[in-house]
Amino acid sequence: MQDKISLKNRFVNEVLQFLPNRIKQSLIKTDTNILIELEEIRLRSGKPAMLHYHGTDGFLHENGWVLDKPSNMFISTEELADTVYKFCENSWYAYQEDISKGFITIRGGHRIGIVGTPVFKNGAVFNMRDISSVNIRFAREVIGCGERMVNYLTNGNRDIHNTLIVSPPGLGKTTLLRDIIRCLSNGFGSFSGVKTGVVDERGEIAACYKGFPQNDLGSRTDVINGIHKKNGMEILLRSMSPRVIALDEMGNPEDVSAVMQVINAGIRIIGTVHGYDLMAVKMRRGFYELFEDKAFERFIIISIDSKLQYCVKVLDGDENVLDVEYQSGRKHSYCGKFNNGGIRILPPAYRAGGMHTGNTAVSDGARK
Repeated sequence: MQDKISLKNRFVNEVLQFLPNRIKQSLIKTDTNILIELEEIRLRSGKPAMLHYHGTDGFLHENGWVLDKPSNMFISTEELADTVYKFCENSWYAYQEDISKGFITIRGGHRIGIVGTPVFKNGAVFNMRDISSVNIRFAREVIGCGERMVNYLTNGNRDIHNTLIVSPPGLGKTTLLRDIIRCLSNGFGSFSGVKTGVVDERGEIAACYKGFPQNDLGSRTDVINGIHKKNGMEILLRSMSPRVIALDEMGNPEDVSAVMQVINAGIRIIGTVHGYDLMAVKMRRGFYELFEDKAFERFIIISIDSKLQYCVKVLDGDENVLDVEYQSGRKHSYCGKFNNGGIRILPPAYRAGGMHTGNTAVSDGARK
């Protein structure tokens, strides 16, 4: 179980050292409760530094405060270029291919998004110059969050049901997928672990750093990183003979068609897709055929209501409800496993006079 100190030390060792010195000094003064809950740090040329934590945006002040209004911590173009150079371990060439895709992954699995002016070569993006924005996204595992749901996905002790996880952006579908992969790979209860292949097109599932997954995906998992889903699935089938293939954010009709081919080959699929409900997903190009053929035998629907009540619902292939988990708030990331395998959402933090007070003791998820 990670505590506040270990999480803060991880933040300092893996990220803070690469930031502009004045941003670094300001963050050192920032409330620890904010630092351990950070989801993103956004640095934009000519704009103030911004922090994003549990659904709230705030501007970083030189004294370490987080304000509702823009502060005096403006970022220069030179600082952005220097920051990216440091994240690339002082070698643009070594990370050029990643930069051309718009992001790099650093030690710890943190993802550094980069935009500016693309440089083209032979009709494809070759590099990025004149960096205008950098988005540092923090990687966090939630070990145990899939342990309840995975019980509904197994079919006997060595097989699973083809499963689709449906969720709007930002509600934790990738986090849930990651832990389900871990459970299926390692095995649990009477279920024997199975060989699992992961197509990690955007590097968000395994968060590979120099080929080594920074997240725990289990002992029987093989990861192919930074490749289109269709090509990745074909390579895994040829080289790794997986029993299950997992992929994140299906959407391209070509990907959907490839998924059907994999299923027809007898390989199980567990994937995610953006959506607010099944009906919205069914109407998308390519997905209609999957639903008509009843390709998926389980659905996990993640949603949240206006009261920040978080719901994870499991359906069978005929859309009958098998289980529903409601939670009104999410534990802090340093609390370890979630109760009963459930998932909780961090409530908005208290604010006073436009400044974060560091008090996050909100039990009902309501903004005060």
